Amino acid sequence: MRSIYILYTIAAAAGALAAAGGEDDLRVTPVVKAYRMAKPAVVNISTEQIVNVGMNLGGGDLFDRIFPSPLVRRMPVQSIGSGFVIHPSGYIVTNAHVVRRARKIEVTPGGGDQRLPARVISSNQQHDLAVLKIDSPVPLAHLTLGRSDDLMEGETVIAVGNPLGYSHTVSQGIISALGRELDFGDGMQISELIQTDASINPGNSGGPLLNINARVIGITTAIRADAQNIGFAIPADTLCRELPSLLNFERLNRVVFGAKVAARHGSDGAEIVVESVGESSPASAALRKGDRIVSVDGAAVAGMPDWVCAMMEKTPEAPVILGVIRDGQRIEAAVTLLRRPAPDGAKLAQARLGMKLAEITPQLARQARLAVDEGLVVLEVEPGGPADAIGIRRGDIVTQLEQLHLATLESLGQLLEDVPGEPLLRIGVIRGNIRVLVSIRARAGGGGGGATRSADMAYMKESK
Repeated sequence: MRSIYILYTIAAAAGALAAAGGEDDLRVTPVVKAYRMAKPAVVNISTEQIVNVGMNLGGGDLFDRIFPSPLVRRMPVQSIGSGFVIHPSGYIVTNAHVVRRARKIEVTPGGGDQRLPARVISSNQQHDLAVLKIDSPVPLAHLTLGRSDDLMEGETVIAVGNPLGYSHTVSQGIISALGRELDFGDGMQISELIQTDASINPGNSGGPLLNINARVIGITTAIRADAQNIGFAIPADTLCRELPSLLNFERLNRVVFGAKVAARHGSDGAEIVVESVGESSPASAALRKGDRIVSVDGAAVAGMPDWVCAMMEKTPEAPVILGVIRDGQRIEAAVTLLRRPAPDGAKLAQARLGMKLAEITPQLARQARLAVDEGLVVLEVEPGGPADAIGIRRGDIVTQLEQLHLATLESLGQLLEDVPGEPLLRIGVIRGNIRVLVSIRARAGGGGGGATRSADMAYMKESK
């Protein structure tokens, strides 16, 4: 009889708690709180690209074989993905494969139904990361990057995204394993991936994987199609490490700053610390190795996204006031960015791609009866060079390198100047009335090395 009384007492107390609203409080779990915090900063991404559908007639050399038959039909293809805002000014992180070859990108910010046009600022195919930019009349909600070097197997994680077009879908799971490596084919491998059993489906790509505190600890990127509940995310530390390259304001804005910084986990969270200062650079008079940068023109810097996004908005010849902690004291350091000289695109094209190019003018287009009135026409091809290795020949027209539309040698030079190593670059080429997208292995620096034949070929739209 006593046990019945105890149970009755507990039940009565629970009923009183529910009546007082406590039951609703119990329903607001840490997962619910994290999702509510993150939702406004998660975006839906829709893209459109044009693909050719046709019949392969075969024959010819390597370059001829990748050209489709004239019997092709242009078809628009729609795709969806996810992303998240990393800075109130409208910078968005997603996967590179979400926006690859997209001719049109639209973003729907969280909590709204308005689609905004977006542009690709930079992408890194090797790490499957891309940064987009949208122009918003108001500051956007954004997410904070967590750290992925202290993650635990079994830790609760939350995936938010746009699976199959179902906007802002949330799923919960755990970290199943750390340090996974995947081979995506086409020579693309990604290591140090986070494995999770949180539900991830097509359309989730590029969305955030959150910890219970609503901090981004990964970017969802892939699933095993032949299994269930096996998904993978790129660690947040990888994103933090690659952001200075993705948003390299010196390269993208054609300015000279002269100091190298890095993110470091301090007692107050992420810190931006000066690692080195170039001699006689604009930063040399104001910064020292070991300085901690805490603000840019009065805006607080609490991590790598704050730093790179703030500096992306700065222009040459205007002083930038940096708040700096040095020897325990806060000081202000003024740095004036210098304008960066334009690169010699013609020389870089010959050195790294093995071809001599010239800009197409309206007059040249008319005289030579070219299919387009802008782009770069191939004048010479170096025997055995990268261009020759994939079959490019005199008279072809180069219109694109990676996602950069090429109208001038300067724009080509800007990209070639800063791409390190011997990268595999996607290059758009026109021959006659046919357009294709092919891959070319650029040489390192100013030359040397060799070219490799690429099997990674994709058709572009047929010229009208």
